[in-house]
Amino acid sequence: MTKKGRHLYEFDLFQVDPEERLLRREGRPIHLTSKAFETLLVLIRSSGHLIEKSELLSAVWAHSFVEEGNLAVAISMLRKALGDDGKAHRYIQTVTRRGYRFLANVREVVETEASLGVPVAPTNTLAVLPFRSGNSDAANEYLRLGLTDAIIEKLAGTGQIIVRPTSAVLKYADSLIDPPAAGREQRVDAVLVGNVEAFPDRVRVNVQLINVSDGSLLYSDTFEEGSQRIFFLQDEVARGVAQSILMRLAQGKNDRQTRRDTMNSKAYQLCLEGRYFWNKRTEEGLRRGIEYFQQATTEDPQCALAYAGLADSYVLLDSFGVEPALHAYPLAKAAALKALDFDDSLAEPHASLGMVYFYYEWKWPEAEREFQRAIALNSNYILGHSWYALNLGAMGRYDEAFEQVHCAQQLDPLSLEINTVVGRILYFSRQYDQSINAYRKAIDLNPYYARAHTRLGMAYAAIGAFGNAIREFEESQRLSGPDPNLEGLLGYAQARSGNTGKARRLLRDLIQHPRRGHVPAFSMALIWIGFGERDQALECLAKSYQDRSTDLVYSKTEPLLDPVRSDPRFAALLQEMRLS
Repeated sequence: MTKKGRHLYEFDLFQVDPEERLLRREGRPIHLTSKAFETLLVLIRSSGHLIEKSELLSAVWAHSFVEEGNLAVAISMLRKALGDDGKAHRYIQTVTRRGYRFLANVREVVETEASLGVPVAPTNTLAVLPFRSGNSDAANEYLRLGLTDAIIEKLAGTGQIIVRPTSAVLKYADSLIDPPAAGREQRVDAVLVGNVEAFPDRVRVNVQLINVSDGSLLYSDTFEEGSQRIFFLQDEVARGVAQSILMRLAQGKNDRQTRRDTMNSKAYQLCLEGRYFWNKRTEEGLRRGIEYFQQATTEDPQCALAYAGLADSYVLLDSFGVEPALHAYPLAKAAALKALDFDDSLAEPHASLGMVYFYYEWKWPEAEREFQRAIALNSNYILGHSWYALNLGAMGRYDEAFEQVHCAQQLDPLSLEINTVVGRILYFSRQYDQSINAYRKAIDLNPYYARAHTRLGMAYAAIGAFGNAIREFEESQRLSGPDPNLEGLLGYAQARSGNTGKARRLLRDLIQHPRRGHVPAFSMALIWIGFGERDQALECLAKSYQDRSTDLVYSKTEPLLDPVRSDPRFAALLQEMRLS
């Protein structure tokens, strides 16, 4: 009995997969928002025929009140994705005051087992559990976890498999857990488990792909390579797993899966060690990671992977409050540009460069271009979606920000960071009740996640619940230790609640005992706003501008700055930042 195949649509060099919600050009995925993709489906299913605007709005935005501007944005995004010329539209024709017509000749095809000659994929969502060590050498811990991370990246780089990021699975590294149970917790269809044995002259990897629903074995194999050919080994593991999952791999078009990041085995192993420590997401881990990435650049001065790791590390050093922006971001930019000089197809340095343009240089179009490039290169890159969502939220483009953060949520539903970013976009858009619920969800997942407590406190402060805000800020301080940003928020809440004595002590502490050698002017501005002292607050915001404070990038949408928003001096500041 023949199994029912998938219905696909093809035109020119493009293929549309409704089931996977993917648009591909010559096998490469092209990122679209969900509304743009649904608009494309409506158009191609009526190729050659006029589709009225009202019909499109009804089909794509059912049960929602939207204006024609939303449709125009979706059409513009589609034209950009398809490479439509701005004047002579090849694919989407505008019928003035009526609607749109799709012009290309669309072919409907059906993928079946017989037509492909390979097993039908049982799944397209996957978690790679941290590989186990087959021998007791603790020094090889970086190897088993580094290989796990590398295989995750390569599988995600196919653009056709949703793979949980390394940050989502590291919690299983030192615990024994039933693979199907882990898969259910990660909300995936299959899990990959592996065993690594390192010998003086070779490395052996045994892998098994397990169906989460019934625990059945979908695939297993053993790979062995000389210790100097470890990158070949990970390629073979990724290829074998992908072939068992995908209905078809586009041969010759999957550059991300087979690309050689470096031919220097020592440099590559140093990169694995660097990523192992980077994934810990602690100050010590980031600094250790930087050491290994720097050693890798010494071993191979053209190792793009090492420079990408350095860029990612320096970006996180600032966002974690470890290094001031003036120090961290120039280093991040230099490393990202170096990585792209050697390999422009890496998603990670494009995203890191986007963060430099966004958080430090305030070059908004350039930041958006780099984030979009990173996502186009690897649609499963969770940080690319998350950082782009924050960028869009800072610009007040909330619908697009929600699209990006929901993409990140689909990749990692249990991520503390992503659930917190969801709350942040809701906070910027003044949807405070939903924002509070999102932060509470993150805290339910992990009560010790300090950043979620901080963001929850900000949401409480925005609605005037200053007692609750103070409680959350103090809890975050207890969990994370002294932090000048938290002191500014706490001082703001204390001042607004009438505890002026405590607020003034916090302000005095910030001025007299600056952290890490600099006075956090933005934190002082918040306390002055709490006191209702507009002149002093605006002076501190001007100082923040000179310091290139990353907090200022949210000036357009930050609710706590609303008390000074009507002041002409604040409007001038936004204009200087090109945010007006």
